Amino acid sequence: MKFSLMFFSNSYPEEAGGPYAVISEIAQYGDRHGFEAVWMPERHFHTLGGIYPNPAVVAAYLAAATEKIRLRAGSVVVPLHHPAEIVESWSVVDQLSDGRVDLALASGWNVNDFVLSPSTYADLRNIWLERIDEIRRLWRGHRVAYPNGDQVPTEIVTYPRPVQPEPNLWLTASKQPETFRKAGELGMNVLTMLAGISLEQLADKVRLYRQGRDEAGHDPAAGTVTLMLHTFVHDNIDVVHGAVRGPFLQYIKTSLLSHLQGKAVDVGRQLSPAEIDDMAEYSFERYFSTAALFGSVEGTRKFALSAAAAGVDEIACLLDYGPSLADIRANLPYLAELKRSFEPVTA
Repeated sequence: MKFSLMFFSNSYPEEAGGPYAVISEIAQYGDRHGFEAVWMPERHFHTLGGIYPNPAVVAAYLAAATEKIRLRAGSVVVPLHHPAEIVESWSVVDQLSDGRVDLALASGWNVNDFVLSPSTYADLRNIWLERIDEIRRLWRGHRVAYPNGDQVPTEIVTYPRPVQPEPNLWLTASKQPETFRKAGELGMNVLTMLAGISLEQLADKVRLYRQGRDEAGHDPAAGTVTLMLHTFVHDNIDVVHGAVRGPFLQYIKTSLLSHLQGKAVDVGRQLSPAEIDDMAEYSFERYFSTAALFGSVEGTRKFALSAAAAGVDEIACLLDYGPSLADIRANLPYLAELKRSFEPVTA
């Protein structure tokens, strides 16, 4: 099992130096302690994750502050951007980091995000999948034709050229089984989450991913399945519960409201505060016991082993869902210990 660090939501406005100093601090910790990667999301127009409108900019900042840890988009919302724009931006980061860039590519879902590209929302899934091949070809230095300002097809090559000759790509997949199969067919990795499903149900989707790879002629044993998990590891379970309960309940409520805001259809009526509280409480109890990396090193190791049995190769540890920065700092040494428990023992 490999372990990486993931950012998604919090902004820590009260911290000296602002949120990006906090992100840099945690990324540097991951760099020193051998974590696989650090993931930055793309989020728009909401306090939840609003400090990440462009993960390439944050990754460029981290490139100068780190040496070995990989810098990953988690994820680029492909239908919001021209493929050449994606490749240009991340090629800069690949240059700055000496070839440490990886990209997860997502379809997007929040209708309000698409003020940036209204014309792509209606067909976002097809556009997302079609642009993957264009991103690969541009990254490799191939000439690709697009209409210019006069609508004349014009071949372009993007610059700067990236350090890595081939992009290392993840497909962001959650609920739809066919997305896992498609990731396999495309020879991509998978970034996923336990969005209302169990590890057993995830295992079924991972099998579809491996089948897709095999049927498309890719090595079925290759490819990485990365599972995003909310994380807090400590040797005292009371500390864990106290650190995550309040922030995680608020995180769930904010996420729920953001989701409802982003739905394109009428939900029929507004949920009452009591209904939202009940949904948050139910979600918290489920997450705490069955869908998060919460607990002691020993307890979280058992969960990680269960995830491995379900076909997961890497856990992306989501840290910034609401715990205080002091609590996150206190959790990091235990998380590093968990990571080390999966490393080969050398003579």
